[in-house]
Amino acid sequence: MQFSDFYIDTAGFVAYTSEHFWGVFSVVLFGVWFLYMGKYKWNEEKQWRNALIFASALYVLQLFKTFIRIYLGNFNVTTDLPLELCNIIPLLMTIALWRKSRMLLSVIFFWIMAGTIQANITPTLHNVFPHYEWIRYWVIHSGLPVLAIYSFYVLGFRYNFRDIVRSALGMNILASIIYIINIYLNANYMYLVAKPPHGTIYDFLGPWPWYILSLEFALIIFFSVVLSPFLLYSYLLDPKKEE
Repeated sequence: MQFSDFYIDTAGFVAYTSEHFWGVFSVVLFGVWFLYMGKYKWNEEKQWRNALIFASALYVLQLFKTFIRIYLGNFNVTTDLPLELCNIIPLLMTIALWRKSRMLLSVIFFWIMAGTIQANITPTLHNVFPHYEWIRYWVIHSGLPVLAIYSFYVLGFRYNFRDIVRSALGMNILASIIYIINIYLNANYMYLVAKPPHGTIYDFLGPWPWYILSLEFALIIFFSVVLSPFLLYSYLLDPKKEE
């Protein structure tokens, strides 16, 4: 293994191999520890502070991709700006935890649980370990669900169907902005101009632009499915007044 393996792009990643499972498992293992510490070991001040540190670290790691691309001289404005949904969420999560904003947390909660988790199941990754993109991809796409669950399990926020509507509206607003940027840059951030490569959930939603319209309906379904176990936990196992 050479240091160049950290930054020279490859195309050797294969989903559902040991490299895929270890990428997810390593962050999930950290997540279990993080949730346990937050719930049982940290006081309220540490709960918020450590969550904010974690979210900020994810955002810095996301920005690292842009800066290292610029440094290496292979930055591509159509692919390397932090404009994918999972690239934007770390910033929004950092702001939400800094501001202790239930509203913003409720919006990105569903984006993470319905979207970011899907990126763990059907990854669009190309590079293999120890490439920095491999590290960034798994830390962010597995770390964000940890923070989303943390907001519910540790911080005590309870989400409801009104939050689903708010989250769907927020997604449409963000997508409208990103679509305009895509047209200007001739890019495809958030896959609003064309579907990602084969092997993702988009394959079941039809061609462009119908898959975007299909996603509008799928969002409500996905968000409702996501909400169900959290509602069950709230009402049966941990009843408390809604935040």
